[in-house]
Amino acid sequence: MDIILLAYLVIFALFGTAASYFVRYIYAYWVHNTMQVKYIYKAGICIISVVIVSGILLHYLLNLDCLALL
Repeated sequence: MDIILLAYLVIFALFGTAASYFVRYIYAYWVHNTMQVKYIYKAGICIISVVIVSGILLHYLLNLDCLALL
């Protein structure tokens, strides 16, 4: 059960980091009138990481359910 909670914590942290990068991008665009694409790339990496961790978590949970049925 600890692995599941750890995975949820990582997903939460990655979503927060991605949101932070999006806010930095919007701030740079609105205040400084520059489009810094590096923030979008970093936010995209965070979102892709969330998808990967979610897939691993789903695979782990499905294997637990299959073992519980045996």
